[in-house]
This record gives sequence, structure tokens and C-alpha cells, in this order.
Amino acid sequence: MSEGACEVSIAFEGEVLVQTQMENEFTYEVENPVLWNAEKPALYDVVLKREGEELKFRIGLRTIEVSNQYELLINGMSVKLHGVNHHDTHQYNGWCQTDEELRKDLLLMKELNMNCVRTAHYPPTPKFMEMCDEIGLYVICETDIETHGFLRRLPNVEYHFDMDSNDWPASTLEWQGEHVERMERMVETFKNYASIIMWSTGNESGHGVNHVAMIRWTRNRDNSRLIHCEDASRKQQIHNADVYSRMYITFEELEKAAVTKDICMPVFLCEYSHAMGNGPGDVYEYNEIFDKYPKLIGGCIWEWTDHVVMVDGVAKYGGDFEGELTNDGNFCCDGLVFADRSFKAGTMEAKAAFQPIRTSCEDGVLSVYNRLDFTNLNEYDFTYWVEVDGVKGEEVTLNLDVAPHETVTLEIPYTETTCQYGVYLNTRLTKADKEYAQTQHELSYKVEETVSEASLTLTEDQYHIYASGEGFQYVFSKIYGGFTSMIVDGVEQLAGTSKFSMFRATTDNDAKMRPFWANVNIWQGENLDCAFTKVYECDICDDKILLKGSLAGISRKPVLLYDMEIRITVGGTVEIGFNGKIREDATWMPRLGMEFTLTEQASAFSYYGRGPWENYCDMSHCASIGAYESDVDSEYVNYVYPQEHGNHMNVKRLTLGKLEFQSEDGFECNVSKYTIDDLDRAKHTDELHPDGNVHVRIDYKVSGLGTASCGPDLPEKYRFSEKEVTYRFKIVNLHKE
Repeated sequence: MSEGACEVSIAFEGEVLVQTQMENEFTYEVENPVLWNAEKPALYDVVLKREGEELKFRIGLRTIEVSNQYELLINGMSVKLHGVNHHDTHQYNGWCQTDEELRKDLLLMKELNMNCVRTAHYPPTPKFMEMCDEIGLYVICETDIETHGFLRRLPNVEYHFDMDSNDWPASTLEWQGEHVERMERMVETFKNYASIIMWSTGNESGHGVNHVAMIRWTRNRDNSRLIHCEDASRKQQIHNADVYSRMYITFEELEKAAVTKDICMPVFLCEYSHAMGNGPGDVYEYNEIFDKYPKLIGGCIWEWTDHVVMVDGVAKYGGDFEGELTNDGNFCCDGLVFADRSFKAGTMEAKAAFQPIRTSCEDGVLSVYNRLDFTNLNEYDFTYWVEVDGVKGEEVTLNLDVAPHETVTLEIPYTETTCQYGVYLNTRLTKADKEYAQTQHELSYKVEETVSEASLTLTEDQYHIYASGEGFQYVFSKIYGGFTSMIVDGVEQLAGTSKFSMFRATTDNDAKMRPFWANVNIWQGENLDCAFTKVYECDICDDKILLKGSLAGISRKPVLLYDMEIRITVGGTVEIGFNGKIREDATWMPRLGMEFTLTEQASAFSYYGRGPWENYCDMSHCASIGAYESDVDSEYVNYVYPQEHGNHMNVKRLTLGKLEFQSEDGFECNVSKYTIDDLDRAKHTDELHPDGNVHVRIDYKVSGLGTASCGPDLPEKYRFSEKEVTYRFKIVNLHKE
């Protein structure tokens, strides 16, 4: 509208607050305003009318401040940002998304307990911002400046912004007009959206005089929001921005930033927990650290979804198309959700990291802490129940009156019981039939006593040891150190020889370790992907199989020396004890366990352990311990680049076909229709070839996942670094009597 008089009306939730004539400018002070925030996105409707033309706006009122402790304050309340980076991307339409598809993305973020999005690395369509205002998401609005490619104009350079060269547009005055113009265009376009809490000067483009000019212009035009410039922090010129922003720093570096007096501003991770492939394996711990320190205001996971192009049902990536002279391989497949927006375990782990409550349980008292900033828990339903050996007890649903950032305690009625696997207190937080949080705590219990059966008398010949009883016949190879046959009720259960192994199909986050684990070249790795067992001794002593053996990669000194003791009872139960030593100079290992190849009849199975989502030692908060049923198709995770998946921790029982694996201490397990080798060799999903068998791992330990594809190395506490290993499990045959 041009200058002059027009009609203005302002309404809130249908009630007209003012309707009058205005000329050029109009100011209206709302009495007792309802303030906008991401949890309760209150919006006022503003309508301007003149000469048949009508303009409609939805306006939110809110304040942004920084406290004396460098907290981010929204409307005076300390807020942690549970965010994600969003690129516009579609598996069929490239970077073009419809308004409906963008809305779906934002609604899924809210479902995953997110409250923040960074528009990486360019401003979005105004519709996107309108939806953030309406749905409730804090926004770091980023201008479209990225000169990342300057790093690669010379070969063999480290990741370093050589700003002193004066080659960079950010430090060349002739480019200053373009820099400032892009910032001006973004601010003027989006200045009326309440959801925007930070203006960002761009991404990975160095930090020079032109960025300073952008910041100076922005402060003069809009000083109500914070200025974000990660490159300023990287260059240690933090005074130029309002937040100290970093990407992919370690836990230790984050805690150092939280306590140092050299950083007198909020600390924000604009990118962290790189979500490529199976992962991220660190998002929960990052958020525990965020909550620990006032100065840490949160961050944005990299990134929302995989970038792929679907061709004949197969996800394609860099290098798959004719004429590509340069590409980044599958590095664009780094999403927290798959390209079709379906979820993976890493998605659910982020949801758990961001969830509205934290709980603890001690001496029968459950404490529930409200992590929300503006919402009382009485707007949700809180439910708890106790499970004994996976059998669910009575649910109790409560309406908890807990103000933001406050705690309530509940006494949980429970009498210690005797059981086989365990007792757990489970909680759930729901609203409108959607679950927003789940937690679990182990309760005390007594273990049922079991009576050990007598040992079976074994027989042998030159190459094999035989065990036979009512309903079962087993054959154990003295040469290969594993079972070659396990027949139960006349049906063969094995489709191959059992063996010890240490390799896993490398994940995207394992890429740095692959040369140390696999047969990548003739001199570097342990060659675990082509390892062999050597048996030095195998004898029967006191009706037990006693074996000394080793595991070594091809052409390598043994990485593992071990003793194995096997006792088979008259009922056919196989008790396996393992004591191993890993070579002192060996690096940390991906895993260690025993592999069994079972026939197809074992494709459906049940287990008591952590599920139903796959889980690892650094990605397990999304999975609860309980009794589950599954099958090999359900266990498969359709990662764009095939890799390790499907692990389950804390397993005390795994039942497949007529075999049941058990352990009082628990083990990790994996059930797949693919061999490790098949998963490791494939680069696309259509290159996988199931062999018709069921491949089972009974593992002592599996290393965590981390986010090393574009982040810190896997923390030591999540690595399988032990040099001495002892573990036991047994195999019970389910013979029909």
C-alpha cells in the first residue's frame, strides 16, 4: 500500500481489540499482552484495508534478552534450543518443496520435541516463516552467503580459512555491497516474524570486513534480535557477534566454553551431532551438558533429512550420475530422518534427548522434572507402570501439576519380587494421543534360582566332537572351533559353522577407522573383514570341550587369543565360556562376539532386551528394556549407504527357531538376513543380496556409533578398548518333549 489513510484492525483469537483509521503510521499498546513463544505461539491478527485492497498479517509479541549468566531469555524465561538445520530438499523434486511438504517437516519437528530450526544456509520462503510463527519454532534465519569452496581452490590444504590471503570475498571491499545487500534483503523481508530470534551472517565463508559491515547494518536496523556468526567465533573475534557459535566440538571443548570467563555471551552449537547414516550417537549427552550450564543455550543437529535422488526405487547420491566432474559421494546423506521423512533410531534418540521431562528413581520415589519453559505438565497425561520379565502391570495415569523448570516426586508402590530377567518402572508422557516422552528405571529384584543339569558324555573322532540326546544331535568342529550342526527334533538349525568375529559393516561414522580395521591396503589394517580362526588345542576333559584358539586377519599376527570352555548338558543346553586377550598394540575394535548362521525358519524371533529400535551404547535412550517380537525384515534399516545396523543391548534371551540364547549378565545381539560382508561391500540398497539364511551375532560388546563422519572421534568411553574379555552365554534347545 502507498502512503495515506487506511483502515486497521487488530484482533486476538477472534476478539477485535481495535478497529480504526490510520495514516502512514499507527501505534497500539496491547493491554496485558499474550506473549509468543515456541510452546504457546500466540499471534495477533492485523488487517489493513484501503480502496479494496486488503493485507493480512499475524504478529507475535515477545522479548529476547541475555541474562547476567549469559542465558537466552525469551519473555524473561531461560530457554534451551533443541534444534535442527533445515535444507529444502525432496527425493523426487530436488530443492523444490511445496508449502504442504514444508509444513509436514515443521510438524514432524514438533513431534520430535524440537523447538528451533536454522535455515541452513539461506533464507526460506516467507511461507516457511509464517508456519514457524504459527506452529511454534524459534528460528535462526541465515543469509545466503557461503564460500566454502574457497578451501578447495588449492590441493592438499587443511580445513582452514586463510583469510589473510585477501582472496576471500568476505575480506575484499569490492564485494562489500553484495554482502550487505543480502543481509538487508533478508532482514527487511522477515523482520516482522516473531519466530526469528537470531540473524545469521551466513555459513563457512570466513570472517572479514564485509561480515562486520553486515553486522553493523543489521544492528542499526534491528537491535531486537541476536547476531549469529559462527565464523567470528572460529576466528576468535567473538566481540563482533552476540553468541559464541561453534560446530562439531567435543564434549570437553563444550564444557570448557561453558566455564571459561573468556566467553561472556551465550554459547550455541549451530551444527552438532552429524546425523549421517546409523546415528547420531552423541546427541543425548550433548543435551545433558547443555542442561548443566546456564551459558549453554543448545544447538541445531546437522541436519534434517537425507539428500538423495530416487531412481527406480533406489536412493542415488554424488557420483551416481553421468557427467559429474566433482561430487561429495554420499556425504549429502546426513539426515536425522530419511528422504521420505520416515524415522530411524537416531531420530528417536534426538526425540529422547529433547523430551519435555527427565526422571530419576531412588528408594521407591520417582522424581519428574519439567524441562518445558512455558508449559505446566498438567497439559499432558503422565502414565507409569511396572514390568516384571516383560509382563506389563497395571497402568496409572496422573495429571501432574508441575510448573516449568520444577520437579514433583511420586511414591511408587512396589515390593521386591523374584523373577528371571528384571523389573523396570516405565513412564510415558502423552498429549492428544501422541507420545512425547518415555523413561525407564530398573527396580530391585531377586533372581530365580535354576537347577543345573548334569553334563552329557561326549564322543569324538579325528575332526569332530559329537553330542547326542533326546531330541538333539550336535556336531562341533575341532578344526574350525565351532558348531557345524545343531539338529533339534530332527530339524537342522544351522546353515553354517559358528565362529568368533570382530568386524562390523562399517558405518558412515566408522569411515576414519576403516583403514585400521579392514583390508583396505596391504600394510595398515587388522584385516578383520577377512579374518580366520586357528585352533591350537581342542580336547574333551571332564565332559567339557576345552579349546585354545586365535583370530587373525589375513597375513596378520593374531589380534585375539582365547580359551573356550563348552559344557553340554543331558538336556542339550550348551554352556559357552570365553576368556580372551586382545593384542596390546591393537587399536580399539568394532565388536567381539560369536556368529551363527541359522536356517530361514529362524527369520521370526523374540527377545528380552533393549528395543524395539536398534540401539548402541551411545544411542540407547530411545529404546526400553522389555519383551519384543521381531523378524529379519523388521530389523533391516534402509540406510542409503548400506552399513551396520540392528544391534540390541542388554539382551538376556533371544529365541529363534528351536534355539534360545540366554545370559544372566546380558549380551548384545544382531539378527539379519544379510551377511556382514554383503552389507560392507554394497554401496546402494539394490546391491544387497540376502542368501536365504538368518545371520545372528551374540556379542560381548559393540562399540558406539558417534558422529565422526563430520565431527569428533568416538569418545573413549564408547569404544571397545578392553584387552581382556570374559563372557558367558548358553544355548537352550526348545525340544518338544
